[in-house]
Formats: sequence, C-alpha cells, structure tokens
Amino acid sequence: MDKSLLVKSGHALVDLLEANGVRPSAAMWVRGADIDAWRLWIVPPENFQDKRDFYRRVSEIVSNNPDRFQGFDASYVEMVSSGHPAVSALRRMFRVEGQGDVSIQSNMLNGFYLPDGIILRMDFEQVKRVG
Repeated sequence: MDKSLLVKSGHALVDLLEANGVRPSAAMWVRGADIDAWRLWIVPPENFQDKRDFYRRVSEIVSNNPDRFQGFDASYVEMVSSGHPAVSALRRMFRVEGQGDVSIQSNMLNGFYLPDGIILRMDFEQVKRVG
C-alpha cells in the first residue's frame, strides 16, 4: 500500500476511535521483518483492555466509513500494549501529537527489530494529563 494512503487511513482511524471514546496513546504503521505487509499498531488508553471490544469498534468504524478507508481493511489493525518493547523504546524517543507522521527504518528497539515504521501518534503524556 502507498505510504500516503497508510498515513491517511491511519489518521482517519485514530480520529474516529477518539470520537468513539477510545483515544489511542500511540498509533504506528509497522512493516514486519517476517512478512512484507503493513500492520497498524494501536495502543489504546491504559484503562481499555478488552481486545474483543477494541476489534469490534475498529471493524464497525471501518465498515461504517468506506469512503475514508479505501484499500484499508480492519484486519490490518493490531492492538498493542504500551509495554511492547518497541513501543516502550519509541515513547522515550518521540512525541507525536495530532496529525503527525514520522518515518523510521532499520531500528533495533529493546531487542525488537523494526525494519520500517510510520509513527502517527506517540503521546503517552496524555495519560498523565487526563488521569
């Protein structure tokens, strides 16, 4: 998928999740080392732990907004914990709020190899401000 489409669809999903009461503290596109496919990692708020509810909401948002998600499928999304080694390292290095996008390549993050990524949001401070 074209990187500009990744960014556009990722921002749309983050915005719509937020509008539906789930404000992600982090969101980033990741191209895995084992398969050449992009996945959208979403780190939900700390108080949101129900994976079934998360994936249901993502699926509903994508299916109810086909005009905003051309070429995007809900199966591209993965709920990731704030404790994931890569997320843990990135949150110490980056702060991306609003509609940002930061490309990173060939990084070893706390023992996790990340060949390619596009950070859309990395705002763990919002947990402290809100909580």
